[in-house]
Amino acid sequence: MHAVESLLVQILLHRLRAEAWPDSSDVSHWRREMRVFQRQLRRRFAPSMRQRLDLPDLYQDALLLLPDSLDGHGPLPVPQVCPVALDELLTER
Repeated sequence: MHAVESLLVQILLHRLRAEAWPDSSDVSHWRREMRVFQRQLRRRFAPSMRQRLDLPDLYQDALLLLPDSLDGHGPLPVPQVCPVALDELLTER
């Protein structure tokens, strides 16, 4: 369960980075890492975990990990409430 939660936080964090700094040269790297994390997530996720996963709480963890600036630039505004569903994170490519 812990591995699944960790992967979800990493996916959400990379999504947030790409949204907050869309012009960064690292966006393609973040998107590539998201695909790797999603592949790992699909391998580790079991349907029985669905009820115990608190996606809004994991999203808040990802928000806390978002840096205040990147390459000297502050982030663009990002949603403060999780804008995606678990199924989307499991199937996105």
